[in-house]
Amino acid sequence: MPCLHRQRLRVCKHRLSLASVSFLALASLGFASATTSRAGTSITISTQRPYNIGLSGNDDLGDLKKIYQSANSPSEQALDQFNQIITDTGMKRTRLLLSDVYCDVDQTGDVFGYTQDGVFHPGDCQPLAWHLEWALGRGLSPHVAVAAFMPPRLVQYGPGESWNRNGPAPALFQKYANALVRYIAKKSFDGGASSVIFEVSNEADIADSAPENWSDTNPSAYRLKPLGSWGRWLWWMDPAKYVLNQWTPLQTHVMSKAEDPTLSYPYGLDARRLPRQLLPVQKVFSQAIVNIRNELAANQSYNGKTLEMAGPALVGLSFNYYPAENLPTLEEVFLDQTFNPLADTYLAKFNARLDRFSFHYYGSTDGTGGFAFFDNLVDKAKAKLDALKKNNANMPDVKLFLSEWGPTAYEATDVNYSHKGAAWTAAFLSEAVKKKISMGSYLIIGDGQGDPNITPFLGQASLLHKVPHGDNPTDYYPKPVANLFKMYNKMSGQRVQAALTGGSGSHLNAFATWDGANSTANIMVYNYDPTRVFGNNISTETPEGISLEVDNLPFSDGSTVTIERYLIDANTSNLAKFYSDPTHPDPNLQRILLQRTINSGKLVLTGDALGLGVVLYRILPPTVVP
Repeated sequence: MPCLHRQRLRVCKHRLSLASVSFLALASLGFASATTSRAGTSITISTQRPYNIGLSGNDDLGDLKKIYQSANSPSEQALDQFNQIITDTGMKRTRLLLSDVYCDVDQTGDVFGYTQDGVFHPGDCQPLAWHLEWALGRGLSPHVAVAAFMPPRLVQYGPGESWNRNGPAPALFQKYANALVRYIAKKSFDGGASSVIFEVSNEADIADSAPENWSDTNPSAYRLKPLGSWGRWLWWMDPAKYVLNQWTPLQTHVMSKAEDPTLSYPYGLDARRLPRQLLPVQKVFSQAIVNIRNELAANQSYNGKTLEMAGPALVGLSFNYYPAENLPTLEEVFLDQTFNPLADTYLAKFNARLDRFSFHYYGSTDGTGGFAFFDNLVDKAKAKLDALKKNNANMPDVKLFLSEWGPTAYEATDVNYSHKGAAWTAAFLSEAVKKKISMGSYLIIGDGQGDPNITPFLGQASLLHKVPHGDNPTDYYPKPVANLFKMYNKMSGQRVQAALTGGSGSHLNAFATWDGANSTANIMVYNYDPTRVFGNNISTETPEGISLEVDNLPFSDGSTVTIERYLIDANTSNLAKFYSDPTHPDPNLQRILLQRTINSGKLVLTGDALGLGVVLYRILPPTVVP
């Protein structure tokens, strides 16, 4: 949310590799004695007790992976340094944002291409073509945010809100949307992608480019950016219908004052941005998807390929303010205006295709309050969808899509590049599965900004941190969340019950699977304390003792199994530790190997402890020694 649009106003040395350590290195790599840890928690796993509560009904692990197997594509599109993280995390999709900024059509609307420096180039659209090529070459299906800026051909007609419905602009824009969707769909499907997801713009509830000469103490000095490429995000809004050159959040209008002409240009939670062109643009692209699906239906090579429309990709800030005024959130209004079939109400303005309700979320929104904000957002969306479906027999089943997320929106902290972010993410993914999120996209793959003069954003919610070395090869170090996704990617099988007992005041929890086909148990244990991640709890932390018991293993008594143990904590697999410790411990995912004996189909592991962080145990069959 905060990292890709820094031009917007907002409220708000060494190459290192995975370490494989010998059986004898236990004491130096995190195993703790009972005298150095808090009272232990017993975790009991039964391979014969399935436990699935997610969307699919019998594949919680699959549901969980879909939530993190996507991220915004990096600025360094042509580089291969990202190939390994894509493989290691099992990434399936990538989000393309601002890729269509120069896309355009000719004066007839029948020829597609791009306009740059006032010159129209028919054929491919750049940089979209390069971005698609990069994604498809790595087996990634695209998730494309479109229409963040006005297509250059349409600038002559002014803001979208001022368009004459019977004039040339609406028809030309529909042609443009058809051409753009057709271009992306064919490029993607011909390149091997099985699906494409579209969204309109990005975070339109808070987004716009900062005006020229902006000053929050002297708003009269500012001038709005022009329409067109890299101009105003809210290109559909007509400034002539608002009072400009005001600034204070208190002047931001809400639904109860929807037509108050004295209120300022909407930098805040202005509900007018929904019916005044966000939803019309959504409708145009929804229709374009229907049009192009029908065009491509005759091509048998596209059988089984899917085009989907998501929206509205809002950040949810209206959940903080609108309930106090007894007003529906912008998300609820969006759904009402999209699906409500009652022709005699102000809500019946659109009948647009919507396959996935998309929203954004960062853990710092909830802070030390657990996941209350997230749960409320999801519950309200579900309630609205259920209510609308009762009145609309033709309404599709709309899935929940977390189209941008991360541990924190505040880049000045270490949460996104320390074990704190990994601990939050492990807890959040279990919550997201429980809330039946169908799919998600982490903020971004790499925090490099393309331009070598811009320092990479270490505090960004990204998977890789870029460390340039002038003319020497650049290093990319994984952040702990990336290491966590690698750990989940090693898990397989069906989720099974994990019962936790003991440990007064414990913050431990677990997500476990049993892979019967490969006789492998996977137990992800995480210690998440929100007061240590987002609060002011800086007291000395005492790790919590862990006693792990895995029952009903199909191995003979006396046989020896190998356990792979992967750890992320304050000292291990942690980029923050790499920078803070003069010895620069390896920030890559660390592994040690253990051996234990099976008794009566049971494995018992004691003597371990975990502070804030995550540990994965993979119990392999006796015949497998990695």
